[in-house]
Parts: sequence; C-alpha cells; structure tokens
Amino acid sequence: MPAGVNTIRMWRSGALADTLFLWANYRDHRFQRHFHEEFAIGIIEDGCQAFSYDGRHRIDLPRGTVCLISPGMVHEGWVGAEEGWTYRMFYPSAPLMGQAAEEIFGTPDITFPSPAVNDPNLFACLQRLHQMTAAPHLQSLEFETLYLATIRITVERHAGRRPQVDQRRHEPALRQVRDALEDRYAEVVTLSELKELAGISKFHLLRQFKAIYGLPPHAYLSQVRVRRASALILTGHGLADTAAAVGFVDQAHMTHTFRRSLGYTPGMLLAANGAP
Repeated sequence: MPAGVNTIRMWRSGALADTLFLWANYRDHRFQRHFHEEFAIGIIEDGCQAFSYDGRHRIDLPRGTVCLISPGMVHEGWVGAEEGWTYRMFYPSAPLMGQAAEEIFGTPDITFPSPAVNDPNLFACLQRLHQMTAAPHLQSLEFETLYLATIRITVERHAGRRPQVDQRRHEPALRQVRDALEDRYAEVVTLSELKELAGISKFHLLRQFKAIYGLPPHAYLSQVRVRRASALILTGHGLADTAAAVGFVDQAHMTHTFRRSLGYTPGMLLAANGAP
C-alpha cells in the first residue's frame, strides 16, 4: 500500500444494537486529543500505533495489543512505526456494556484502568467478534453468546470484577430452552428470548445449558438443524428448499455447517442417497 494512503471501513451491526464497527489501516493519520461517549474496544492487527492519555507519556501499541478505552478518557493517537498501523475497533454504548456486565457480574459499573493490555486470548475473541459482524451467515444466537463471553473475559481480567455464580441447578427451565430449540429450529432464536423463557440470566443460562447438554444453545440449535436437514434430504427434498425449511440462511450456510459438523456436505448426502 502506498505511503500516505489511509484505508477505512465502517459499518453498524444490528446484532449489537447498531453498534459502530471500524477496520482501518492508517499510514499517516494523527488523532487530536479527544474522548468518546462510548467505550472504544479493539485490537492492533499490524504495525504500531503511538498513544497518549495523560498528555505527556507516549505508549506504543504494537501488533497484538488490546485497546480498552473507557468513556470520557481523553487520549490521542498517531503513527508509531513507519508502516503505520492496522486495527479493528467497535464502540458499544455505556448502557449496552452495562447490561452485559449486570448479567454476568451483578453490576453495570465498568471502568478499565489501563487503555492497553496484552491478552492473546481476549485478542482472539475480539477479532472473531468483529469479523462475525461482517460475515454473510451471522447467527444472532451465536453472536450474542460470543459477545457475552468476550465481555466476561474483558471485565473479569481487566476491570477487576468477578462473575456472580448461581450454584442452583435450573434443569426444568433449561429443558424448556432445549425443547424450544428442538421446536423452533426454523426460526431466528435470540438469547434474550431464551432468557425470558428460562427466567434466569443469560450468563447462567449459557453456563448451565452447556453443563447439562454438552453444547451452548447456539451449537445445540445448529445440530438440530443439521439433523432435520439430513432427514429432509434423505426423503428426497432439494438442497435449497431444505436449507430454507430448517433455518439456515441459505444453501451455502447449510453446506458450511454440515462440513464443520459431519465432515461431508449435503450434496454428498444427496448423491449417496440416490446411489444404486
């Protein structure tokens, strides 16, 4: 990429209350001192950004850095290496972050004391979360699950909170969740809907459902769809019609899910069913 050419892509994700997401490669940009009303959370994917939040000391943010900027923190940033820097950021509102924190920690109050941390596991979670918002087969239940898991890691490790753990077993409520996934496989199912059905927090629902059934709800739902799709294919239904009937976004989404789960595609299953 030529020197001085900055590349920026921005989009909003309906999966996260229209939160703004940004991917950028900056070669010569400098941000003046400013602050955000929202959280600014992201990762440095390449290069190095120079950063200051006290007006005096420079902090270098090399590739692999996680950025955790709380609302109201005044800061500035500029090119920290000859090649500039590439990063992914998203800007969840304080109420949105507070809702997730209250689900997990019992309080909506979050402040990150350090705006830059080294946490490879959190880096990977944030990168996947960011990439999912631009994916053609975004599934809201899977995205909500990853978002809550990412917020838990972020706040527990870097804001000093500890999750509230409910030791009670809610098996009757979780059976209702499982039954809903078995019955509503063709629909878009959200974590908020499952929470209302179970009557427990999203955090405890996810934790206990996996403990009882071996998979988180989004993965369980994916298995139900694969099972239902296989049954339709084996009775002679076409692939596109099958994908639509069981809740996949399209045939490509069904093929991707089959390959990940079973190691073969729906087309292979259809061909084998018709083989002499």
